[in-house]
Parts: sequence; C-alpha cells; structure tokens
Amino acid sequence: MLDAMTHPIQTTIDFQDSEPFRFECATCGAMHDGIPSFGWDFPSQYLAVPESERARRIVLTDDACVIDHEWFFIRGCLEIPVHGYHEPLNYGVWLSLSRDSFARYSATFDDMNRGRGAQYFAWLCTAIPGYPDTQLLKTVVRVRAWPTRPLVQLEPTDHPLALEQRNGVNPWRVQQIVERIMHPRHR
Repeated sequence: MLDAMTHPIQTTIDFQDSEPFRFECATCGAMHDGIPSFGWDFPSQYLAVPESERARRIVLTDDACVIDHEWFFIRGCLEIPVHGYHEPLNYGVWLSLSRDSFARYSATFDDMNRGRGAQYFAWLCTAIPGYPDTQLLKTVVRVRAWPTRPLVQLEPTDHPLALEQRNGVNPWRVQQIVERIMHPRHR
C-alpha cells in the first residue's frame, strides 16, 4: 500500500554535519525534526508486581528500581549510530544488576567526581518495540562521567538490535523506529 511506505527526506547517505535529521511522518503527516531519544519509566519486571502491592514492594526513582530488596535495576543509554550523523538514536533502557554490582554502582552514582571506567555485566530489562524479544539480552554497562547515565553495550550476537548497535542504521530505519514507537496503534 503506497501510503504505508516511509520516505525520509534525504539527499545522500553522506550528510553534512549542518543538515538536520528530519522527515515527514507517514502516519500523522507531521514533520519531525531531530533524532529522538526514547525511554521507559520502569523495567518490565515492575509490571509483574500487582499494582496494589507496588508502593510496599518497589522503590522506583528516575535512575534506579529495587523490587522486594532482591531485584536491582538501573537506567542506561543504549545508543544506535545513525549513518551520516554524529547524534545516535538513544534508548533509555533498564538493566538488571547483581546485588554487589548495584551496591558498587550506587556508591558512586551521585559523586560529581565520578569518572569513567567502571563496568558491570547486566541483563536488558526493556521491551523495545520493533525488535524480536529484547528482554534479557546480555550487556555490559559502562559508567560515564557524572551526570551522564551509563552506556549500554549489547553482547555481539546476531540479534537485530545488537547488529544495529554494532553496524549503525540508515536514516530511513530511524524513521521506521520513530513511527512505530510514536504511533503504536497504526503499525
């Protein structure tokens, strides 16, 4: 169907730095400017706790979540390079850390002198639309200088999300992702 096709506005794959990312949305017809970031308010496991029990069993902040003093989650940035642009497509995702890793991470979280370097094994705990199951993919979380959230590096597998993080995506793929996330009922 012709109206379901996506057509990003672009002149070449090798964009100049001054050319902004923009496209006309095939779903809503609006012009979207800039490469967006998408984030989720809580890890997927949050939804497994009955709503009536969440206040008692869950501690949730913008950057961390603890369920039943047993499950520990932090937020990180999973970046997908976009060919021809310096700015990546960014997913603000949730990751599960071990108790020890969470304690070490938390100890330096608010330290304004926190430097780069620390890294932790973690499981991805966010269902990202447009990909086969992304939950529980293996990752390495790399701490960045304060106040930036940590960088999430997926294990190098053949999962489509891992391939896109490793190889980057074309601008038309960013448009597909944006339309799927911003207009989920129409996809």
